[in-house]
Amino acid sequence: MGWQFRKSFRPLPGIRLTLSKSGISTSVGVGPLRFTASPRRSSFTANIPGTPLSFHQSLPSPSTPDVGSRYPSSTPVPAPIPVANSDLEDIRSSGSGVLTTPGLAEFKRLVEQARREHGEITRELVGAHTQEQRSVGKYTRWNNGWVLRRIFQTRFQQLAATAEEAVARREELQEQEGLARLNTQIEMPKIVSQAFHRMCDEFSLLAKSARIWDTVGQRRTNRIAERTTATRTIAREPVSFRVGKCDVIESEWNVPHLANANGGDIFFYPAFVLYFISPEAFALLEYKEVDLTYSPTGFIETGTVPPDSKVVGQTWVKTNKDGSPDRRFKGNYQIPVVQYGEFVFKSTTGMNEEYMVSNAGQAEAFNKSWKHFVDAVRSVA
Repeated sequence: MGWQFRKSFRPLPGIRLTLSKSGISTSVGVGPLRFTASPRRSSFTANIPGTPLSFHQSLPSPSTPDVGSRYPSSTPVPAPIPVANSDLEDIRSSGSGVLTTPGLAEFKRLVEQARREHGEITRELVGAHTQEQRSVGKYTRWNNGWVLRRIFQTRFQQLAATAEEAVARREELQEQEGLARLNTQIEMPKIVSQAFHRMCDEFSLLAKSARIWDTVGQRRTNRIAERTTATRTIAREPVSFRVGKCDVIESEWNVPHLANANGGDIFFYPAFVLYFISPEAFALLEYKEVDLTYSPTGFIETGTVPPDSKVVGQTWVKTNKDGSPDRRFKGNYQIPVVQYGEFVFKSTTGMNEEYMVSNAGQAEAFNKSWKHFVDAVRSVA
C-alpha cells in the first residue's frame, strides 16, 4: 500500500550565489529552469535538454534605493545606548532587521522561506515519531502474544494497518525534511577562493589565543580626576573564536565564527558576512559594506597577563600627569601595560563590534589575511 500525506509539498531547489564584477547574484532553480536575481536586474532562463536551444527573459526588478541614499556617508551610525546603571557607552550593532545589505536581500528572503518550511516539517516529524512508536509498539505487543491476535483478528489487522501507516508517514516526512533544506552553493573566482582559505587558516591560529574578549562598553577617562594614564575605560566579556557552521545556512563550508557577548554571532562565509542571533533574526552583509580596523593596543592589565601576550611597559594604579606614582595614595603599586590586538568591525548598515585578542602577533597576521581576502572580493565585485 502506498501513502502520500503532503500533496502540496514541493522540494526546495538549491540556491547558488555567484560572485562576479556585476556583484552578488542569487540563482534558484532545478534542471533546465533557473531564476536569477542580482542588484541590477532579474531574469528567467530555460534550457531545452539535449539541444543548444534556450530561452532567456529579463524581468522587472522592484526599485530598491541604493546604499548611499539609505545610509548617506555623511550620516553617522546611531550613537550607542548607555548601559543601564553605568557611565559606559554600549558597543553593539543595530538590529538584525536593518543590517542586511541590498545585494543579499533576495538570498535572505529565500533562506527565511526555507526555514519556515523546514520548521513546519520538523514539527510534524516529531509528532510522527511519537505516533510511530505508539502504533508500532502496540502492534508488536499483540503480535508477540498469542491470545489477542487470534481472538480479535479484525482488531489485530487494524493495528497492523495503523502501524504501517505511521511508519510510512514518518518515512515520508523524514524524506521531506531533507528536501526542505535550502542547500547553498557559492561560486567564486580562484583568487577569492585561495584568499578565503588563507584567511581561514590564519583565523584558526587566532582562535587559539589564550584570551579573547568582546568589548561591550567604553568611555573616555578623566585622566586628571582618575589619576591614570589610560585614555579609555572599557568593559569586556570573554568569548571564543572557532571554525564551524551556522544552522541557518545549509552549506558544506566550515567558516570563521566569532561569538558575541551582547548581540549576534558573526560568521565569515566566502561571499557574505552572516550576523546571527537566531533562525528568525539574522542579517547578511556584503564584504564591500564591512570595514575592519585593526590596531595593536596597550592595555593596563589589572588581571592575570595571558601567556601569549607581551608586557610593553609598567604604570601605577594612581599616577601623576608625567606618569610617576601619585604618592598621596597609600599602597600605590605598579601594574603592567600589555600589548593586545584590537579589531573593530563596522558597516554602513549599522554593524558595530569590537574585539580584543591576547596574541597581538597572530591578530596582525589575521588582519593581513582579511585585507587580502576583501581586496580579492572587491576586485571581482
